[in-house]
Amino acid sequence: MSIIKADGACYAPNNTERSGLEVTNTKLLEQKIKESGKKISYLAEQVGLSYAGFRNCVTNKAEYKAKHIDILCTELGIDLKEMKSIFFAKEHF
Repeated sequence: MSIIKADGACYAPNNTERSGLEVTNTKLLEQKIKESGKKISYLAEQVGLSYAGFRNCVTNKAEYKAKHIDILCTELGIDLKEMKSIFFAKEHF
């Protein structure tokens, strides 16, 4: 379970509360961010998270909300197939 703090940070207060399943394929997401030329700080602002909160989501320390995924897909030009590979990956480890 993620918690959104007043400053917009999205985090999991205790990793044991999560299922342990890391579903974001960090490597593919970071590749898409790099290819887009957009900065992490810009993307964090677009999804309404702090820089640290956004990084936590990217690195599986916190979970995205559906609205975050929608905004990121638009900002990064991610199609449905890529979205599944990046945000709903279960076998990338």
